Amino acid sequence: MHIYGHRGAKGVAMENSLAGFQLAASQGIDRFELDVRLSSDGQLMVVHDEKLKRLANSQLSVSRSTAQVLGSTILNGTQQGIPTLEQVVAACPNVVHWQFEIKTLSTNPGFLQPMAQLIERFGLQDKVVITSKHIGILRAFKRTIPHIERGYVQEWPLPNGLRTALALECTHLCLNKSLARLSYVQKAQRKGLKVSVWTVNDADDMCRLLKYKVDSIISDFPQAAREVITPIKQA
Repeated sequence: MHIYGHRGAKGVAMENSLAGFQLAASQGIDRFELDVRLSSDGQLMVVHDEKLKRLANSQLSVSRSTAQVLGSTILNGTQQGIPTLEQVVAACPNVVHWQFEIKTLSTNPGFLQPMAQLIERFGLQDKVVITSKHIGILRAFKRTIPHIERGYVQEWPLPNGLRTALALECTHLCLNKSLARLSYVQKAQRKGLKVSVWTVNDADDMCRLLKYKVDSIISDFPQAAREVITPIKQA
């Protein structure tokens, strides 16, 4: 069972901040999940919220701001602005796998070419899965760069994530922790899907999901998760 740092290492550093990714990477974390939105000038930005009140005490919205403005919008608790996806990937060259979650309310074609170019530039073809809750954007990625793996993010019981992921020819099913029942995990894996579960911060949940043989968990505390899981796997 692999461990992904959630938005870098959200529990110990500002989420989706360059400093957070670098801190976790320096501690040996080599898998990350992060959020991607588009700036007004079509740049891939690593940020969860559309409105920046919570993250930067700002009235700005990501989609209405340029990458330059966003890069100058200081994230709470840091001296850094909102990073581009390119900056994050470049700062973490030893990462072996990424989950890029596309945050969008529409099938925005603006994501497609920049993402394809970034994947090509950094040689991420076998090191990334594009995930989203938005069915339309996953279909668009399937049409445009079908060789890049995709994952459906299931937050609620409906729609059925397994059927949706298979219909979209996804390779991953990313499950809200509350939906990660053993029978569902096993059914998804029998259908050929890799199951990644979020957000897993409790040691009991980590141990339960390890017993379920999920493929990966996404944790706010990836180093702590590793300290829980590693001795059990080695026993």
